[in-house]
Amino acid sequence: MRVTLKKLAAYGDDKSPNMVIRGDNLGVLEHLASNAHAGLFRCIYIDPPFNTGRVFREYHDARNPEAWKAMMAPRLRAMRPLLRNDGAIFAEIDDTQLGCLLLLMDDVFGADNRIAIVTIVRSATTGHKAINRGPVNVTDYLLIYAKERKNFRPSAIVRKRIGRDPAYNLWLVNPDDPPSAWQFTPLKAEVTKHLGHARRTDVVRELGADGFEREVERFSLAHARRVVRFAQPRYEAVSLAARALIDRSRAEPERIFWLDRGARHKPMILRGGNRLLFLADKVRSGEGGDPYLAEPLTNVWNDIPFQGIAREGGVVFTRNKKPERLLERVLTLGTEPGDWVLDPFLGSGTTAAVAHKMGRHYVGIEETGTLDELCIPRLTRVVEGSDTTGVTRAQGWRGGGGFGVYA
Repeated sequence: MRVTLKKLAAYGDDKSPNMVIRGDNLGVLEHLASNAHAGLFRCIYIDPPFNTGRVFREYHDARNPEAWKAMMAPRLRAMRPLLRNDGAIFAEIDDTQLGCLLLLMDDVFGADNRIAIVTIVRSATTGHKAINRGPVNVTDYLLIYAKERKNFRPSAIVRKRIGRDPAYNLWLVNPDDPPSAWQFTPLKAEVTKHLGHARRTDVVRELGADGFEREVERFSLAHARRVVRFAQPRYEAVSLAARALIDRSRAEPERIFWLDRGARHKPMILRGGNRLLFLADKVRSGEGGDPYLAEPLTNVWNDIPFQGIAREGGVVFTRNKKPERLLERVLTLGTEPGDWVLDPFLGSGTTAAVAHKMGRHYVGIEETGTLDELCIPRLTRVVEGSDTTGVTRAQGWRGGGGFGVYA
């Protein structure tokens, strides 16, 4: 299929390289690969039809499984040459075609390049779902594949943890003394004393069990440098020097051993063969300077609400739109400012809107009427700075830039 693109209109800065393209995405993808876009994109995000068997106003989402596979396979093959060697593709799907898409992506991008299968919790067991028998479907899945795994360098992301980490259950009594003299006591005993009681049962009687836990959490965050835990190190994953020190620590369990590992790494502190970890290493400062417990991003994303986004971006796209915060996380994980992002199933324009607000360049492709009805008006509001929804505030977006419309 031979495609020739023509610029129809420009919004905002007419020199902007950002593109939204009206047309069949297979032909456009093949055209991009043959016209200086090969190897350009650091990130491809796709939210293809889930094949739910339903018919929406904007598009039909009902194909037989073989037809869906026949639709997706050539498009995935056309996307691969567009990725940078350090780029990745993020493909969102539900369980209807999860197995088929997984096999297709293994075939096109290589199973060895599969980075993760992320479970995205998009709803709760409320309303009519609460009366269903058996497991209730509340998730989507995000398949992440690198073009070349060895070159993929995702950004480190931490997320706020709700509640405290109960593994950190010790209090370092004398942190300013030499490590050889350090002493430890139960954290909850220290909190009990801090609250003016001799026995924990008295505090629980006064505050309730939940109230006491909240006090432990607040106290831990406020004194994180002295809240610690011991954890067994992975013996096979550490250096020879660290293994030797672990062996010594096991042989002399009452002593504390210290291994300096240079400026780039924290020292390894051992007692009884276990490593001493400090809660302070997991604490970050939030808005207003309030401390919170942070933990590395996992492959379960249950902290991005899908509720309340029906009018996000100023567009109504019922049951099909993705939260801007979801795309913000994808682009934070897989790109940096100035990188190029591709979305061949642009829909209402969420990927393009978030990329614009985050300072990424983008190409989006859509053949349905949503391009003119939803996407272009949405991006126009982003350029004008009149879109106050989604990640606008988090990104400090006030307008600017531009995009061109092509067909």
